[in-house]
Amino acid sequence: MTTPVDVIIQEIQSIYTADTIPWIIGYSGGKDSTASLQLVWNAIAALPAEQRVKDVHVISTDTLVENPVIAAWVENSLECIRRAAEGQGLPIKAHRLTPALENRFWVSLIGKGYPAPRNRFRWCTDRLKISASTKFIQELSEANNEAILVLGQRRGESQARDKVMDQYSGSSRARLSRNKDPKLSRVWVYLPVETWTSDDVWEYIITEPNPWGVDNQELFNIYRGATADAECPIVVDTSTPSCGDSRFGCYVCTMVSQDKSMQAMIQNDEQKAWMQPILDFRNKNLTTKDREVRDFVRLNGRVKAMDQSQELIHGPYLQEQRARLLEELLRTQKAVQSAKAVGYGRIELIGLDEIDEIRRIWVEEKGEIEDLVPKIYEKVFGQVYPGKLLEPVPLESDDLQMLKDIAAELDPQAADRLYRLTRSLLAVQFQSMQSQKRSKHLDNLESVLKANAFRTEDEALAFALETAQSVAEDLSDDLVDVTAQEEQ
Repeated sequence: MTTPVDVIIQEIQSIYTADTIPWIIGYSGGKDSTASLQLVWNAIAALPAEQRVKDVHVISTDTLVENPVIAAWVENSLECIRRAAEGQGLPIKAHRLTPALENRFWVSLIGKGYPAPRNRFRWCTDRLKISASTKFIQELSEANNEAILVLGQRRGESQARDKVMDQYSGSSRARLSRNKDPKLSRVWVYLPVETWTSDDVWEYIITEPNPWGVDNQELFNIYRGATADAECPIVVDTSTPSCGDSRFGCYVCTMVSQDKSMQAMIQNDEQKAWMQPILDFRNKNLTTKDREVRDFVRLNGRVKAMDQSQELIHGPYLQEQRARLLEELLRTQKAVQSAKAVGYGRIELIGLDEIDEIRRIWVEEKGEIEDLVPKIYEKVFGQVYPGKLLEPVPLESDDLQMLKDIAAELDPQAADRLYRLTRSLLAVQFQSMQSQKRSKHLDNLESVLKANAFRTEDEALAFALETAQSVAEDLSDDLVDVTAQEEQ
């Protein structure tokens, strides 16, 4: 049963004035979070000024790889929220959260070499979305002993979401329920629109003026533009599809085979054609079928065979693939910026701080002293790399080429592996000499040796299978011993 607007408004006012616990509203810029924020805003604005004393924090996490149209919409909305709240004398504060530099998508994918996310290695969600918001909520709740988190979740969106919402039911505090995340044990959860349908949401935000001054009709048009048939029909019965099925998210997402929303936006609006290079980059370069461009040694230096398979589980992207991805990404950014999309400012797919961090990881952590980042940047943009300086490495490109040639002569079958081993050992030695800190010198040398312990993948596979068999036999022997002891 759908809860009427006036009932929800009264409920919000009752919960808001009941205590001094601060509120946090999760805002994505989509229809559900917009409806939730609009309800809370209108409810608080209707209270006497002396009762509007409790802070309401509106938080939005920008993964920095969002659909640029949605990212621009959210950024503009947050600025409108700040101005309107101040002008109306409301204790509403807007916050744009971003992942820590070391957790960002391109730093992880191109810098560290994490393969594109997949079901068995979905490393992106926590790093890009959860960590930043959890940190904010945790700090606020600990500073105030408790906090109330308002979410725009609705029942009936999907079975998975219904299961999550079931966890929020049965609370001893009426409409509030405890958060199930141990890190957020002091946080209560409130779902004001949980009984609404998608059409209830649209009806409310289209017919009720937006209190922070954005045009909700524009949001409606964004959803309509992200639907392949570009239609949002009037709902006449349960068999009529609504406009609420559009899903927005990271354009880099490989958990789905296609970015249908971006594709539909480009198809339905020629003014959004500037996004085509982004879609092309995504379709061409981001795939889970990437085994051939990944190292057979994992990031921790170990090798492991797939269960019941004569293949190794491959690890991070190889240097060549990471360099290619960076160059393609920079070329895509250049193309998008050259299009000068009206109303979107200077689109930035990857920031200079991220490029600097990728360079540092390649040179200092991976020992790739070729220092390819400045060369790639200059190749794409035709100008000197403007990032931070690194300590120079006492090897020129001619020296490294000589090292490659020698490796090819000594061991043609594993020349690349031998070259990488030698180059990385030299890099560790150079770093030790520059820093004068030798406490981790031996550990770093050991890491290089582990990462390059095998000449070929066949050797690594034989070792992994032998090790797995040995472990299985040891477990079997232990089970026999335990059984014998029990029988005695």
